[in-house]
Amino acid sequence: MEKHSLTRSLIILHIANLALLFILMLANVDIGIILPLMTLSTAFILFFSLLIINRQLHRISDAARRISRGEELGHLPDLKVAEFSELGRSINKMLNQKDSTIGHLTAHREELRLLISTNEDPLWALDPEGRVLWSNNSFEKLFPYLNQEKLPYYWEIIRDPFLLDYLREFPTGESKELREFIIEEHYYLLSAAADINGKRRVFMLQSIDELRAAQQMKRDFIVNLAHELRTPLTAIKGFTEALEDDESNKARYLKIIQNHTDRLIRLIVDLEELIRLERGPGPDTQWVKLAELMGNISLILKPMTDAASLDLIIEIEPRDAVCHVDPFKLEQVFINLAQNSIRHTRSGAIRIKVWQNRENLHIDFTDSGSGIDPKDQARIFERFWVGEPSRNRAKGGTGLGLAIVKHIVAMHGGKITVESEPGKGCTFHIDIPQYPDAANA
Repeated sequence: MEKHSLTRSLIILHIANLALLFILMLANVDIGIILPLMTLSTAFILFFSLLIINRQLHRISDAARRISRGEELGHLPDLKVAEFSELGRSINKMLNQKDSTIGHLTAHREELRLLISTNEDPLWALDPEGRVLWSNNSFEKLFPYLNQEKLPYYWEIIRDPFLLDYLREFPTGESKELREFIIEEHYYLLSAAADINGKRRVFMLQSIDELRAAQQMKRDFIVNLAHELRTPLTAIKGFTEALEDDESNKARYLKIIQNHTDRLIRLIVDLEELIRLERGPGPDTQWVKLAELMGNISLILKPMTDAASLDLIIEIEPRDAVCHVDPFKLEQVFINLAQNSIRHTRSGAIRIKVWQNRENLHIDFTDSGSGIDPKDQARIFERFWVGEPSRNRAKGGTGLGLAIVKHIVAMHGGKITVESEPGKGCTFHIDIPQYPDAANA
Protein backbone atom coordinates (compact mmCIF):
# COMPACT_ATOMS: atom_id res chain seq x y z
CA MET A 1 0.00 0.00 0.00
CA GLU A 2 1.33 3.41 -1.01
CA LYS A 3 2.21 5.62 1.94
CA HIS A 4 1.08 9.25 2.23
CA SER A 5 3.94 11.72 2.33
CA LEU A 6 3.49 14.37 5.03
CA THR A 7 6.06 16.60 3.39
CA ARG A 8 4.26 16.52 0.05
CA SER A 9 0.91 17.21 1.71
CA LEU A 10 2.37 20.20 3.58
CA ILE A 11 3.88 21.58 0.38
CA ILE A 12 0.52 21.30 -1.42
CA LEU A 13 -1.32 22.98 1.46
CA HIS A 14 1.20 25.81 1.62
CA ILE A 15 0.97 26.34 -2.15
CA ALA A 16 -2.83 26.41 -1.84
CA ASN A 17 -2.53 28.90 1.01
CA LEU A 18 -0.30 31.17 -1.05
CA ALA A 19 -2.64 30.86 -4.04
CA LEU A 20 -5.55 31.90 -1.84
CA LEU A 21 -3.55 34.92 -0.65
CA PHE A 22 -2.70 35.86 -4.26
CA ILE A 23 -6.35 35.59 -5.36
CA LEU A 24 -7.55 37.71 -2.46
CA MET A 25 -4.97 40.39 -3.26
CA LEU A 26 -5.95 40.43 -6.96
CA ALA A 27 -9.59 40.82 -5.95
CA ASN A 28 -8.63 43.89 -3.85
CA VAL A 29 -10.15 42.29 -0.75
CA ASP A 30 -9.76 44.41 2.30
CA ILE A 31 -6.62 43.62 4.38
CA GLY A 32 -8.82 43.29 7.47
CA ILE A 33 -10.45 40.26 5.83
CA ILE A 34 -7.26 38.80 4.31
CA LEU A 35 -5.37 38.61 7.61
CA PRO A 36 -8.04 36.59 9.50
CA LEU A 37 -8.46 34.28 6.49
CA MET A 38 -4.70 33.67 6.22
CA THR A 39 -4.44 33.16 9.95
CA LEU A 40 -7.19 30.53 9.84
CA SER A 41 -5.69 28.73 6.86
CA THR A 42 -2.19 28.65 8.41
CA ALA A 43 -3.64 27.43 11.71
CA PHE A 44 -5.46 24.66 9.82
CA ILE A 45 -2.23 23.57 8.14
CA LEU A 46 -0.39 23.58 11.47
CA PHE A 47 -3.20 21.64 13.21
CA PHE A 48 -3.29 19.13 10.36
CA SER A 49 0.46 18.58 10.61
CA LEU A 50 0.45 18.22 14.40
CA LEU A 51 -2.52 15.84 14.29
CA ILE A 52 -0.80 13.48 11.85
CA ILE A 53 2.55 13.63 13.68
CA ASN A 54 0.87 13.10 17.05
CA ARG A 55 -0.97 10.00 15.81
CA GLN A 56 2.23 8.44 14.47
CA LEU A 57 4.24 9.32 17.58
CA HIS A 58 1.47 7.95 19.80
CA ARG A 59 1.66 4.55 18.04
CA ILE A 60 5.43 4.50 18.37
CA SER A 61 5.45 5.58 22.04
CA ASP A 62 2.70 3.05 22.88
CA ALA A 63 4.79 0.27 21.35
CA ALA A 64 7.87 1.50 23.24
CA ARG A 65 5.99 1.42 26.58
CA ARG A 66 4.77 -2.12 25.92
CA ILE A 67 8.32 -3.23 25.07
CA SER A 68 9.68 -1.59 28.24
CA ARG A 69 7.08 -3.51 30.32
CA GLY A 70 8.26 -6.77 28.73
CA GLU A 71 5.00 -7.42 26.90
CA GLU A 72 5.00 -9.66 23.85
CA LEU A 73 5.00 -7.43 20.76
CA GLY A 74 5.33 -9.03 17.35
CA HIS A 75 5.78 -5.81 15.37
CA LEU A 76 4.92 -2.11 15.31
CA PRO A 77 1.49 -1.29 13.79
CA ASP A 78 1.59 -0.15 10.18
CA LEU A 79 2.29 3.61 9.95
CA LYS A 80 0.43 5.38 7.12
CA VAL A 81 2.80 8.32 6.76
CA ALA A 82 5.85 7.70 4.61
CA GLU A 83 8.23 9.72 6.83
CA PHE A 84 7.34 7.54 9.85
CA SER A 85 6.99 4.31 7.89
CA GLU A 86 10.76 3.97 7.47
CA LEU A 87 11.20 4.51 11.21
CA GLY A 88 8.57 1.81 11.84
CA ARG A 89 10.36 -0.65 9.56
CA SER A 90 13.63 -0.02 11.44
CA ILE A 91 11.88 -0.57 14.77
CA ASN A 92 10.21 -3.76 13.48
CA LYS A 93 13.59 -5.02 12.26
CA MET A 94 15.03 -4.31 15.69
CA LEU A 95 12.11 -6.15 17.32
CA ASN A 96 12.66 -9.18 15.08
CA GLN A 97 16.34 -9.21 15.98
CA LYS A 98 15.43 -8.86 19.65
CA ASP A 99 13.01 -11.80 19.44
CA SER A 100 15.65 -13.89 17.69
CA THR A 101 18.27 -12.95 20.29
CA ILE A 102 15.89 -13.66 23.16
CA GLY A 103 15.03 -17.01 21.58
CA HIS A 104 18.71 -17.96 21.35
CA LEU A 105 19.34 -16.73 24.90
CA THR A 106 16.33 -18.68 26.17
CA ALA A 107 17.58 -21.85 24.47
CA HIS A 108 21.11 -21.36 25.82
CA ARG A 109 19.73 -20.57 29.27
CA GLU A 110 17.69 -23.78 29.23
CA GLU A 111 20.74 -25.76 28.10
CA LEU A 112 22.79 -24.16 30.87
CA ARG A 113 20.05 -24.89 33.40
CA LEU A 114 19.94 -28.55 32.34
CA LEU A 115 23.74 -28.76 32.43
CA ILE A 116 23.89 -27.27 35.92
CA SER A 117 20.96 -29.22 37.33
CA THR A 118 22.15 -32.60 35.98
CA ASN A 119 25.79 -32.07 36.92
CA GLU A 120 26.78 -34.56 39.60
CA ASP A 121 29.30 -32.09 41.03
CA PRO A 122 27.94 -29.48 43.49
CA LEU A 123 27.74 -26.02 41.87
CA TRP A 124 26.75 -22.70 43.43
CA ALA A 125 27.26 -18.93 43.15
CA LEU A 126 27.62 -16.28 45.85
CA ASP A 127 27.03 -12.53 45.78
CA PRO A 128 29.48 -10.15 47.55
CA GLU A 129 27.43 -10.39 50.77
CA GLY A 130 27.70 -14.21 50.82
CA ARG A 131 24.16 -15.10 49.74
CA VAL A 132 23.71 -18.25 47.65
CA LEU A 133 22.31 -16.89 44.38
CA TRP A 134 21.73 -20.30 42.82
CA SER A 135 22.78 -23.90 43.30
CA ASN A 136 22.21 -27.27 41.67
CA ASN A 137 20.68 -30.45 43.06
CA SER A 138 24.05 -31.95 43.96
CA PHE A 139 24.88 -28.94 46.15
CA GLU A 140 21.50 -29.17 47.90
CA LYS A 141 22.05 -32.88 48.57
CA LEU A 142 25.50 -32.23 50.05
CA PHE A 143 24.40 -29.13 51.99
CA PRO A 144 20.62 -29.40 52.50
CA TYR A 145 18.74 -26.30 53.66
CA LEU A 146 15.07 -25.92 54.53
CA ASN A 147 14.05 -22.43 53.43
CA GLN A 148 13.98 -22.40 49.64
CA GLU A 149 12.07 -19.11 49.38
CA LYS A 150 14.79 -16.65 50.37
CA LEU A 151 18.46 -16.52 49.44
CA PRO A 152 20.41 -18.03 52.37
CA TYR A 153 23.92 -17.08 53.40
CA TYR A 154 26.51 -19.78 52.77
CA TRP A 155 27.47 -20.00 56.46
CA GLU A 156 23.87 -20.92 57.26
CA ILE A 157 24.02 -24.15 55.24
CA ILE A 158 27.72 -25.14 54.97
CA ARG A 159 29.12 -26.71 58.13
CA ASP A 160 32.60 -27.82 57.06
CA PRO A 161 35.01 -25.46 58.91
CA PHE A 162 37.81 -25.60 56.33
CA LEU A 163 35.46 -24.84 53.43
CA LEU A 164 33.88 -22.01 55.44
CA ASP A 165 37.30 -20.46 56.08
CA TYR A 166 38.15 -20.72 52.40
CA LEU A 167 34.88 -19.10 51.26
CA ARG A 168 35.31 -16.35 53.83
CA GLU A 169 38.81 -15.51 52.59
CA PHE A 170 38.19 -15.95 48.85
CA PRO A 171 38.52 -12.52 47.18
CA THR A 172 35.68 -10.77 45.36
CA GLY A 173 38.08 -9.49 42.70
CA GLU A 174 38.66 -11.37 39.47
CA SER A 175 40.59 -14.55 40.29
CA LYS A 176 40.62 -18.35 39.90
CA GLU A 177 41.81 -21.02 42.28
CA LEU A 178 41.85 -24.81 42.89
CA ARG A 179 41.84 -26.35 46.35
CA GLU A 180 41.35 -29.87 47.70
CA PHE A 181 38.91 -30.58 50.53
CA ILE A 182 37.68 -33.61 52.48
CA ILE A 183 33.96 -33.34 53.24
CA GLU A 184 32.14 -36.16 55.02
CA GLU A 185 35.02 -38.54 54.26
CA HIS A 186 34.87 -37.79 50.53
CA TYR A 187 37.59 -36.05 48.52
CA TYR A 188 36.68 -32.97 46.45
CA LEU A 189 38.60 -30.59 44.23
CA LEU A 190 37.11 -27.11 44.61
CA SER A 191 37.22 -24.89 41.52
CA ALA A 192 36.54 -21.24 42.36
CA ALA A 193 36.25 -18.17 40.13
CA ALA A 194 35.26 -14.56 40.79
CA ASP A 195 34.18 -11.92 38.30
CA ILE A 196 35.08 -8.38 39.29
CA ASN A 197 32.43 -6.94 36.96
CA GLY A 198 29.56 -9.23 37.84
CA LYS A 199 30.64 -9.29 41.49
CA ARG A 200 29.79 -12.96 41.70
CA ARG A 201 31.79 -15.92 42.89
CA VAL A 202 31.13 -19.32 41.35
CA PHE A 203 32.25 -22.60 42.94
CA MET A 204 32.28 -26.25 41.89
CA LEU A 205 33.17 -29.26 44.03
CA GLN A 206 34.44 -32.06 41.80
CA SER A 207 34.51 -35.51 43.39
CA ILE A 208 37.96 -37.07 43.13
CA ASP A 209 37.24 -40.22 45.17
CA GLU A 210 37.94 -42.43 42.14
CA LEU A 211 41.17 -40.57 41.41
CA ARG A 212 42.25 -40.96 45.02
CA ALA A 213 41.35 -44.64 44.92
CA ALA A 214 43.34 -45.07 41.70
CA GLN A 215 46.33 -43.31 43.27
CA GLN A 216 46.06 -45.53 46.33
CA MET A 217 45.84 -48.64 44.13
CA LYS A 218 48.93 -47.47 42.28
CA ARG A 219 50.82 -46.98 45.54
CA ASP A 220 49.61 -50.35 46.83
CA PHE A 221 50.64 -51.99 43.57
CA ILE A 222 54.16 -50.59 43.82
CA VAL A 223 54.48 -51.56 47.48
CA ASN A 224 53.12 -55.06 46.84
CA LEU A 225 55.31 -55.54 43.77
CA ALA A 226 58.36 -54.50 45.76
CA HIS A 227 57.38 -56.97 48.48
CA GLU A 228 56.74 -59.77 45.97
CA LEU A 229 60.16 -59.22 44.41
CA ARG A 230 62.02 -58.69 47.68
CA THR A 231 60.80 -61.90 49.34
CA PRO A 232 62.16 -64.43 46.81
CA LEU A 233 65.27 -62.34 46.11
CA THR A 234 66.04 -62.21 49.83
CA ALA A 235 65.57 -65.97 50.05
CA ILE A 236 67.78 -66.58 47.00
CA LYS A 237 70.49 -64.32 48.43
CA GLY A 238 70.29 -65.98 51.86
CA PHE A 239 70.44 -69.54 50.63
CA THR A 240 73.24 -68.65 48.17
CA GLU A 241 75.30 -67.38 51.09
CA ALA A 242 74.36 -70.46 53.13
CA LEU A 243 75.46 -72.64 50.23
CA GLU A 244 78.90 -71.06 50.35
CA ASP A 245 79.26 -71.95 54.03
CA ASP A 246 77.52 -75.33 54.07
CA GLU A 247 78.17 -77.73 51.23
CA SER A 248 76.45 -80.60 53.02
CA ASN A 249 72.93 -79.23 52.28
CA LYS A 250 73.75 -78.25 48.73
CA ALA A 251 70.86 -80.15 47.09
CA ARG A 252 68.28 -78.72 49.55
CA TYR A 253 69.54 -75.15 49.16
CA LEU A 254 69.59 -75.41 45.37
CA LYS A 255 66.01 -76.73 45.38
CA ILE A 256 64.84 -73.76 47.47
CA ILE A 257 66.70 -71.34 45.20
CA GLN A 258 65.12 -73.00 42.18
CA ASN A 259 61.61 -72.70 43.69
CA HIS A 260 62.04 -69.00 44.40
CA THR A 261 63.50 -68.45 40.94
CA ASP A 262 60.45 -70.15 39.40
CA ARG A 263 58.22 -67.95 41.52
CA LEU A 264 59.97 -64.84 40.19
CA ILE A 265 59.57 -66.09 36.63
CA ARG A 266 55.84 -66.75 37.16
CA LEU A 267 55.44 -63.29 38.65
CA ILE A 268 57.15 -61.61 35.71
CA VAL A 269 55.16 -63.68 33.21
CA ASP A 270 51.88 -62.67 34.87
CA LEU A 271 52.95 -59.02 34.98
CA GLU A 272 53.82 -59.14 31.28
CA GLU A 273 50.44 -60.73 30.53
CA LEU A 274 48.57 -58.07 32.52
CA ILE A 275 50.45 -55.23 30.85
CA ARG A 276 49.90 -56.82 27.44
CA LEU A 277 46.15 -57.02 28.11
CA GLU A 278 45.97 -53.39 29.26
CA ARG A 279 47.95 -52.04 26.31
CA GLY A 280 46.72 -54.43 23.67
CA PRO A 281 44.14 -53.72 20.95
CA GLY A 282 41.44 -55.75 22.68
CA PRO A 283 40.12 -59.28 22.23
CA ASP A 284 40.17 -60.96 18.83
CA THR A 285 36.58 -62.16 19.08
CA GLN A 286 35.16 -64.70 16.68
CA TRP A 287 32.22 -67.08 16.48
CA VAL A 288 33.17 -70.51 17.83
CA LYS A 289 31.17 -73.61 18.69
CA LEU A 290 30.61 -73.75 22.42
CA ALA A 291 31.10 -77.55 22.60
CA GLU A 292 34.37 -77.34 20.67
CA LEU A 293 35.64 -74.48 22.83
CA MET A 294 34.90 -76.33 26.08
CA GLY A 295 36.38 -79.52 24.64
CA ASN A 296 39.71 -77.73 24.16
CA ILE A 297 39.49 -76.25 27.66
CA SER A 298 38.83 -79.71 29.08
CA LEU A 299 42.00 -81.02 27.41
CA ILE A 300 43.97 -78.17 29.05
CA LEU A 301 42.46 -78.44 32.55
CA LYS A 302 42.21 -82.24 32.89
CA PRO A 303 45.95 -82.82 33.51
CA MET A 304 45.90 -80.03 36.14
CA THR A 305 42.91 -81.46 38.03
CA ASP A 306 44.22 -85.03 37.76
CA ALA A 307 47.52 -83.96 39.27
CA ALA A 308 45.60 -82.39 42.18
CA SER A 309 43.33 -85.50 42.55
CA LEU A 310 40.25 -83.46 41.71
CA ASP A 311 37.37 -84.31 39.40
CA LEU A 312 36.60 -82.03 36.45
CA ILE A 313 32.92 -81.75 35.49
CA ILE A 314 31.84 -79.65 32.49
CA GLU A 315 28.19 -79.04 31.59
CA ILE A 316 27.19 -77.32 28.34
CA GLU A 317 23.71 -76.13 27.32
CA PRO A 318 22.84 -76.14 24.50
CA ARG A 319 25.66 -78.16 22.99
CA ASP A 320 25.07 -76.84 19.46
CA ALA A 321 25.36 -73.17 20.52
CA VAL A 322 27.97 -70.78 19.13
CA CYS A 323 29.52 -67.98 21.20
CA HIS A 324 31.24 -64.71 20.30
CA VAL A 325 34.52 -64.65 22.26
CA ASP A 326 38.27 -64.60 21.95
CA PRO A 327 38.90 -68.35 22.46
CA PHE A 328 42.56 -67.97 23.42
CA LYS A 329 41.93 -65.30 26.03
CA LEU A 330 38.95 -67.25 27.38
CA GLU A 331 41.23 -70.27 27.76
CA GLN A 332 43.44 -68.05 29.95
CA VAL A 333 40.42 -67.23 32.10
CA PHE A 334 39.70 -70.92 32.75
CA ILE A 335 43.39 -71.72 33.35
CA ASN A 336 43.76 -68.93 35.93
CA LEU A 337 40.50 -69.85 37.67
CA ALA A 338 41.53 -73.51 37.75
CA GLN A 339 44.98 -72.70 39.17
CA ASN A 340 43.35 -70.52 41.82
CA SER A 341 40.87 -73.25 42.77
CA ILE A 342 43.46 -76.04 42.81
CA ARG A 343 45.61 -74.07 45.26
CA HIS A 344 42.73 -73.92 47.74
CA THR A 345 40.93 -77.23 47.13
CA ARG A 346 42.17 -80.42 48.80
CA SER A 347 39.46 -82.77 47.58
CA GLY A 348 36.26 -82.85 45.61
CA ALA A 349 35.73 -81.40 42.16
CA ILE A 350 35.85 -78.40 39.92
CA ARG A 351 32.51 -77.95 38.14
CA ILE A 352 32.11 -75.71 35.09
CA LYS A 353 28.60 -74.97 33.89
CA VAL A 354 28.22 -73.07 30.62
CA TRP A 355 24.92 -72.04 29.10
CA GLN A 356 23.80 -69.44 26.63
CA ASN A 357 20.69 -67.41 25.90
CA ARG A 358 20.10 -64.70 23.31
CA GLU A 359 21.76 -61.97 25.34
CA ASN A 360 24.66 -63.55 27.26
CA LEU A 361 27.10 -66.38 27.59
CA HIS A 362 26.91 -67.52 31.23
CA ILE A 363 29.72 -69.35 32.99
CA ASP A 364 29.66 -70.73 36.54
CA PHE A 365 33.06 -71.94 37.75
CA THR A 366 32.61 -73.78 41.07
CA ASP A 367 35.12 -75.50 43.35
CA SER A 368 34.81 -77.36 46.67
CA GLY A 369 37.71 -75.55 48.31
CA SER A 370 38.23 -73.51 51.46
CA GLY A 371 36.02 -70.64 50.28
CA ILE A 372 36.44 -66.89 50.68
CA ASP A 373 35.34 -64.76 53.61
CA PRO A 374 32.51 -62.35 52.58
CA LYS A 375 34.52 -59.33 53.76
CA ASP A 376 37.32 -60.26 51.34
CA GLN A 377 35.22 -61.00 48.26
CA ALA A 378 35.20 -57.39 47.01
CA ARG A 379 39.01 -57.30 46.93
CA ILE A 380 40.03 -60.66 45.49
CA PHE A 381 40.38 -59.20 41.97
CA GLU A 382 42.93 -56.59 43.12
CA ARG A 383 46.53 -57.10 42.07
CA PHE A 384 48.67 -58.89 44.67
CA TRP A 385 45.87 -58.86 47.23
CA VAL A 386 45.93 -61.70 49.74
CA GLY A 387 43.35 -62.11 52.48
CA GLU A 388 43.45 -64.88 55.04
CA PRO A 389 46.64 -66.86 55.63
CA SER A 390 44.92 -69.78 53.91
CA ARG A 391 45.27 -67.86 50.64
CA ASN A 392 48.93 -66.87 50.96
CA ARG A 393 51.83 -67.10 48.53
CA ALA A 394 53.07 -70.34 50.02
CA LYS A 395 50.65 -72.12 47.70
CA GLY A 396 52.39 -70.79 44.63
CA GLY A 397 50.19 -67.91 43.50
CA THR A 398 51.46 -64.56 42.27
CA GLY A 399 48.38 -62.56 43.27
CA LEU A 400 47.75 -61.55 39.64
CA GLY A 401 45.70 -64.47 38.31
CA LEU A 402 42.25 -63.15 39.25
CA ALA A 403 43.20 -59.61 38.19
CA ILE A 404 44.00 -61.02 34.73
CA VAL A 405 40.69 -62.90 34.70
CA LYS A 406 38.70 -59.78 35.51
CA HIS A 407 40.55 -57.79 32.86
CA ILE A 408 39.88 -60.37 30.13
CA VAL A 409 36.17 -60.54 31.05
CA ALA A 410 35.96 -56.73 31.01
CA MET A 411 37.63 -56.69 27.57
CA HIS A 412 34.72 -58.80 26.33
CA GLY A 413 32.26 -56.28 27.79
CA GLY A 414 31.28 -58.74 30.51
CA LYS A 415 31.37 -58.88 34.29
CA ILE A 416 32.54 -61.37 36.89
CA THR A 417 31.31 -61.83 40.45
CA VAL A 418 32.06 -64.33 43.20
CA GLU A 419 29.78 -66.16 45.60
CA SER A 420 31.36 -68.03 48.49
CA GLU A 421 31.22 -69.07 52.14
CA PRO A 422 34.23 -70.13 54.21
CA GLY A 423 34.64 -73.90 54.06
CA LYS A 424 32.00 -74.35 51.35
CA GLY A 425 33.96 -73.56 48.21
CA CYS A 426 33.25 -70.68 45.86
CA THR A 427 31.55 -69.99 42.55
CA PHE A 428 32.68 -67.43 39.99
CA HIS A 429 29.82 -66.11 37.85
CA ILE A 430 30.79 -64.74 34.43
CA ASP A 431 28.40 -63.04 31.96
CA ILE A 432 29.66 -62.12 28.48
CA PRO A 433 27.31 -60.27 26.04
CA GLN A 434 26.49 -62.04 22.79
CA TYR A 435 25.33 -60.73 19.42
CA PRO A 436 23.04 -63.32 17.80
CA ASP A 437 22.07 -61.06 14.87
CA ALA A 438 25.70 -60.88 13.80
CA ALA A 439 25.96 -64.68 14.00
CA ASN A 440 22.94 -65.10 11.74
CA ALA A 441 24.43 -62.64 9.27
